[in-house]
Amino acid sequence: MTTVGIDNLNSSGEGLCSLNGLKVFVGGALPGEEVRIEVTTRKKTYAKGKLLEVLSPSKDRNDPICPVFGECGGCQIMHLKYQAQLEQKRERVSQALSRIGGWKDHSVLPCLPSPDPLSYRNKIQLPVVWNQRNKRIGLYRKRSHEIIPIEKCYIHCPQGEALFSSIREELSSPSVRYVLIRSGIFRNESLVIFVTDGSESSQLKLFAQKLMDSFSFLVGAVENIHKRPGNVILGPKNSLLAGRSYLFEKLLGKTFKVSPNAFFQVNSAQAEVLYAKALELAQIEKNETLLDAYCGVGTLSILAAEKAKKVIGVESVAPAILDARENASINKTQNVEFFCSEIEKKIRHLPDFEIVLLNPPRKGCDPSLLESLKAKQPRKIIYISCDPATLARDLRILSSHYTLKTVQPVDMFPQTMHVETIAQLSLR
Repeated sequence: MTTVGIDNLNSSGEGLCSLNGLKVFVGGALPGEEVRIEVTTRKKTYAKGKLLEVLSPSKDRNDPICPVFGECGGCQIMHLKYQAQLEQKRERVSQALSRIGGWKDHSVLPCLPSPDPLSYRNKIQLPVVWNQRNKRIGLYRKRSHEIIPIEKCYIHCPQGEALFSSIREELSSPSVRYVLIRSGIFRNESLVIFVTDGSESSQLKLFAQKLMDSFSFLVGAVENIHKRPGNVILGPKNSLLAGRSYLFEKLLGKTFKVSPNAFFQVNSAQAEVLYAKALELAQIEKNETLLDAYCGVGTLSILAAEKAKKVIGVESVAPAILDARENASINKTQNVEFFCSEIEKKIRHLPDFEIVLLNPPRKGCDPSLLESLKAKQPRKIIYISCDPATLARDLRILSSHYTLKTVQPVDMFPQTMHVETIAQLSLR
């Protein structure tokens, strides 16, 4: 046992301290605290410590509302007051820009808070395991595939929680491997996806219809057949059990169709904040063409089309492009064109554009795309990132041709260390 002072949090929400020159990560500890720990794992470059006692608590320490916090892998910093969470996220972005991007003095704006730090998620994925007819349904323990049974998820939206409560009590089909609940918060619609091995569809149809009869906001239930083991939850094949196989959500006055496999921001209320800020920073003129790379189901493309002469959306996932085209039709948006292609290949064949919206996955942009952008020289790039490290890496590549103007963190995921960031770049 040893006593240490905690200096910071790492990207997983663990307390970070130094012991004899070695970095030590301590789960449950907060910056500014003096704690007693036991070193449980020691490697060449770091060690892991078990928190035994908090000797001097941080003024920002919070009593978590969730009884399984610390066991469940969903939330990492529910023991930190919300205002302090926002500051940690701003600091995480700032450190990545300095350490990886090379910007030592660039200002990072305060992190924009979520309208609700709890009950915000419009999507939950619940693994299910069976012992004969007895089931265990919940969320995964940290860094494992052991399921922690839960009665409630405190960051999940109320309408989704009502469905989860009924499913948790009444589901009796051992073919179900996962339950996914997606909700359109502003449209008051929900969709249930049962991921199965495909062996009991008839029984599942009866249960789906019972749920439809019980919940007026449930618009459909889908069976996704996925027999392969592994970390990929959804398979490619969906079969309708009841109702319809999609829901609608409304953002900034536009209506969007969301299919079972489609990417959609999990915090609807904060997505409005994120997209409004991105469009504000884009400063779109009416005579300009905008490229929306990684456009998904076309959310930003359709919102931007109100301001631009033309919008080009590019996405490599075929079902997402089908939804994007339908979403354009639903919203009567005629000045947007969608292409199903890898943006790295398609960009070489696109007409000129003045503004680019980049919203890549966590791994960031392929270097070839960034080089193509430097060659095309659009006057402004708006980069929306879910990983400060890959954002900083990519901004460094673009810095030879672009000036970093604004860095705006946005808290899409309260109670976690995840942070979304909008970066505004202007051509030199």
